[in-house]
Amino acid sequence: MSGDKTTLQNPLHGGAGKETTFVFDANYFWDTKTSQIFKEQCEPLVKKALNGINVAFLAYGQTNSGKTHLFTGSLQNPGIVLMLNKSLFSHINESTKKYLVTVSHLEILDGTMSDLLNPHSDEMKIRDHPNLGIYADGLSEFVVHSAEQLANYYEQGNRARKAGASDIKRHKARAHGIFTITIELKNQDGSDATRSRIQIIDLAGSEGIQNEDGSLVAFVNVIKALGNPKTKGGHVPYRNAIVTRLLQDALGGNCSTLVFAMVSPADTCYNESLNTLEHAQYCRNIENSVRKNVDDSTNVRDKLREEISELREKLSSSSLTEPTSKDDVARMQELIKDLQVAKRQTWEEKQRLSLQYEQDRKLNLAKKGLLQWVMADTVQRDNKEIQERMVAMQGEKDRLQSEYREKRKLVDSLKEDLELRIMDYTKMAESGKATEGETKSKVNAIHDLKGTVKKEQEHLKDVKKQLKELQDRQKKEKEDMRSQQSDLQHNSELRRLARQEERKKLEAENAFMLEDELDRMKMEVDHQKAEIQLKNAEGFTYSKEDAMQLEINLSREREERRVVTMQLQAIDAEKKLVLGELKEAYDKHKEELEIQKLQNFQTFRNYRQVFEEQKVALEQRYRALLEDAVQDAIFLSGRNSELEQENQDLKQEIANLKDKVSMQSGRRGSTSSSSTG
Repeated sequence: MSGDKTTLQNPLHGGAGKETTFVFDANYFWDTKTSQIFKEQCEPLVKKALNGINVAFLAYGQTNSGKTHLFTGSLQNPGIVLMLNKSLFSHINESTKKYLVTVSHLEILDGTMSDLLNPHSDEMKIRDHPNLGIYADGLSEFVVHSAEQLANYYEQGNRARKAGASDIKRHKARAHGIFTITIELKNQDGSDATRSRIQIIDLAGSEGIQNEDGSLVAFVNVIKALGNPKTKGGHVPYRNAIVTRLLQDALGGNCSTLVFAMVSPADTCYNESLNTLEHAQYCRNIENSVRKNVDDSTNVRDKLREEISELREKLSSSSLTEPTSKDDVARMQELIKDLQVAKRQTWEEKQRLSLQYEQDRKLNLAKKGLLQWVMADTVQRDNKEIQERMVAMQGEKDRLQSEYREKRKLVDSLKEDLELRIMDYTKMAESGKATEGETKSKVNAIHDLKGTVKKEQEHLKDVKKQLKELQDRQKKEKEDMRSQQSDLQHNSELRRLARQEERKKLEAENAFMLEDELDRMKMEVDHQKAEIQLKNAEGFTYSKEDAMQLEINLSREREERRVVTMQLQAIDAEKKLVLGELKEAYDKHKEELEIQKLQNFQTFRNYRQVFEEQKVALEQRYRALLEDAVQDAIFLSGRNSELEQENQDLKQEIANLKDKVSMQSGRRGSTSSSSTG
């Protein structure tokens, strides 16, 4: 590689074969940091996507050439997707505009589409929408709010790809993956709305062309039709495969596309490397029609409604048996479907559907036995994040409580001071000795203090409100943590199966790597054998020293092979032993857990029985006390009636006695008058 040129040399004829030179926009060796590639090639495209331009990153090359690694990376050298996520949300957070970001993850294998984020069994098909363009109908879209959440979805989709593959080698060689990030933005007042998308396209291994893989053959035919000067301008066979139909914008359409041609430096990969670079040259010659994607959803909906209305009127005045009427009915059904899709493009509806898809995906993953495998790491990471947030909230709560106590003391102190000032003013006013200036000064001081008290009370209310909101957030975080922990811990059998499945996947991947290494070694041996035969044909002869050294090396290789074979046998035996011990430990743990559950259940029953007995005894005691109380109440009520009656009788007797006394007093008065006369 030199500058923008890459030269490929045929390894035949002792490395003196034909050289082929290709010119590209940039070339990178295998040891180049992904961060350098992202900064130089990808970062400008991310900024374009934020301004309403469609962007695609397409990786093409043979299996194990580094396509997936370029996107996913490692802990030491993060991939393009992770850096893209961080860059995307960094720009979003710095902007004053409003953004809505959604993601989807699609896999295409042997002409069949699969939703990797929500693995449902519903039918999926390709549709062309007047507003969305070409898309996969039935593919779930999830709203994301951070780079971490976006990375989680990408990682979970990749884990679902691995978990769903029964044959990893075949799967890697023939499956295409398309991870799509849709970006919608508008100003604060809702104007100047745009919609763009970023596609991360991980194509299947290019060796599938030699194996007549339909989708890869269709892909090559499309880029040849677009980029080969001899056939440029003719028919482009987009519709020959699902993958080319979905990539219609990326290849010759409305998109700014960056193609990564991945090649291996190994001599045995010469033919595939040559084909990959030739196809990459075709891609470089493709001319796309890039334009800003203005979101005109409202106009699209209005036009669809108008066209549907016209078709209804046309059908109402014609016979449905006519061929043209049948076409109109089919057309109207398509328009109604397009209108329904257009109605789902509002931000509120996307938020609602995202929540629904999130619930559906957990059920679908659980049905397939993949819930723990796909989401275990994410749940553990989420638990850690929740714990960190809980610690931060507890610190904030302590600060607010301290501030509340201080404000409470301050308000109480100010109130006491206010009462003293009011009492002082009252005494001064009652004495009448204060001057007008002193009185005015006292009144102003009291009013100022009242204002201060009111202000501090409002501040105290704000602190109390913040404290209440923080407590509600803490409660919600605790509920979320309990919910997530229950997903991981309540089903030990599911957790065991998930770990067992993970071990199987790891074994399959290791076996695949071993098989690849054996194939590579076999190719090297064949290559060395061919070189020896060539030397023999040219009359080359070995000296006795060379022959002896070769015999010694061969003997060492045989001995090392014997040792390695014995080590592998020992490792295999140790593996079986460990698996047996693991199964025995699991069975023992399961049995102990069942016994513990039974003991806990029996203890619960005993406690329940004691509780019921105590409850009955208390109820009987309360019933006896209640009966005694009722009897006492009845007795007291009767006695009260008797006393009231006696009281009435006494009152009557007193009244009679008063009457008698009055009458006797009257008679004595009359007698006295007569005597005097």
